Amino acid sequence: MKTGHAFVATLALASSAAMLCVGMGFGFGAGSPNSTGPTIEGTYMLEYRETSDGKKMMAPEIVGMLSYSKTVRNFNVYWMSDGKPSSISIVAKYTLSDKVYTEDCMYYAQNRDGKGITYETRVAHGVSPVTMKDGEIQFTPSLHGEPMLSINKSGMIATKTGAFTDHWKKMD
Repeated sequence: MKTGHAFVATLALASSAAMLCVGMGFGFGAGSPNSTGPTIEGTYMLEYRETSDGKKMMAPEIVGMLSYSKTVRNFNVYWMSDGKPSSISIVAKYTLSDKVYTEDCMYYAQNRDGKGITYETRVAHGVSPVTMKDGEIQFTPSLHGEPMLSINKSGMIATKTGAFTDHWKKMD
């Protein structure tokens, strides 16, 4: 159960960091929110993952939550990979327009294939082009090799070509 405790501790730390950043209004160059552009605000829960070999993973084998406020993103996902725990946690400021998604990542933690947690707290800046298509906002966050995101009013599909497709439901 050591792994479960480490994961819970990582989630608690990431959530606390996000709340601290929102509450204190830290500015890391992401700019002010775009009130007239598209919005992705809300809380998204991972429903299931389809792997490239056709396997469908669901909780408790994979669990994830993503929250976008007006200016901050908090992302946490945990999954089992070949019987070993893996997780990623991100706290970042962002802006979104109909042309560009910009992100300043303040905290990144990963535990891949049970190799142990690594942390990155140096602010990293990334910019990604945005496509608006059929009521969906599509972009690929440029930091940390993330999947392509396709977000609409009911949820999100995250696709890492050749690896997986995650299905997320918007909760609010």
